[in-house]
Amino acid sequence: MYSRPQLTLVRSAVVGRWGFTLDPGATIAFHLVKKGSAWLRRPSTPVVRLEQGDLVVIANGEAHDVTDRKDGLAEPVAEFARRSFELSGREPDAVIFCGTLRADTTRRQTGVFAIPPFIHLSGAEIADDPGIAGLVALLSAELECTFEGNETLIESLTAGLMIYVLRRAAEQAGHSPGWLVAMNDPQLARVFQAIHATPAEPWTVEEMASSAGLSRATFSRRFAERVGEPPLSYLTAWRMTLAGRRLLQGKQPLSRIAAEVGYSSEAAFSRAFKRHHGVAPAAYRNVGAGV
Repeated sequence: MYSRPQLTLVRSAVVGRWGFTLDPGATIAFHLVKKGSAWLRRPSTPVVRLEQGDLVVIANGEAHDVTDRKDGLAEPVAEFARRSFELSGREPDAVIFCGTLRADTTRRQTGVFAIPPFIHLSGAEIADDPGIAGLVALLSAELECTFEGNETLIESLTAGLMIYVLRRAAEQAGHSPGWLVAMNDPQLARVFQAIHATPAEPWTVEEMASSAGLSRATFSRRFAERVGEPPLSYLTAWRMTLAGRRLLQGKQPLSRIAAEVGYSSEAAFSRAFKRHHGVAPAAYRNVGAGV
């Protein structure tokens, strides 16, 4: 098991009955079936069968189960990770890699701020993509490595894998909702360009809709359908990601950073930042500086 504040990775070789559940949270989860098969259960969606080689990314922080059977039992992932499966010389029935990455970390490292809520790549699709296949192989090797000091490499490989997976999702965006479809929509693209260029502006949904040349209702519906979250939620995520980047880049006063991302009140900014990142701005800066 590899665990850091921003990234947790677990490799499990399992036999018999098994299953784990992830609670909802501000994380992006991904699961890779290295051997065997599994079932993925999410609220209000059909159960998905995962075959050997499949990779799934769940980016909206929703709770979900990964189990050996369609109706299999699931235990908390922390308990599952601690449990030792007795192989007794036999081959495991399945080998599963489970990872969780803080959403703000993924947005910061990949440069993508509207990640599709769910991505499923089959083993065949991964095999056809040399970039993803190579990164999966390297990450697998590092997780099985007994040498210490490979934390930075593991984090870099994970970030690289997310970038390649998002690119692959982009290729499929012509028939799937998500951030690339939104960027390919000329009216929504104007809004993205505007709020990315001027995050300090006091944007409202009405002003975004006007920029897109749409009614408020049509704009809100289309934005949510294609991006996966409401306009103001996306705007807040973008502002908080920018703020996190500013905090890690230098020693600018908090009041200046707050103003740069649209907050006239330092206190209001700090509350919003903590809601989004889980820690106060000062603590976020200290962690980034290794304090």
